[in-house]
Amino acid sequence: GQGQLVTTGIYAYIRHPQYTGFLLITLGMMFEWATLPLLLMWPILAVLYYRLARKEEADMQQEFGPAYHAYRQRTGMFLPKFNARRMAQA
Repeated sequence: GQGQLVTTGIYAYIRHPQYTGFLLITLGMMFEWATLPLLLMWPILAVLYYRLARKEEADMQQEFGPAYHAYRQRTGMFLPKFNARRMAQA
């Protein structure tokens, strides 16, 4: 079935909030328990999640076309984009 592009809630600000949350939580854990395996694994995890997000975005672009392209332009991948125009409207 055809899905629907969600651009509300947290998705109005970032495209991959679940990955952002996971990477921030694991980064925080690394600061608390800085072990060698964690220090070595976190950058690898970050790259893997980035690559997964890029693949998902290619799929979304194919499914939703111009609507997804416009959404990508106004939102950040993992962190919110600073948009002076949006701030002025708030």
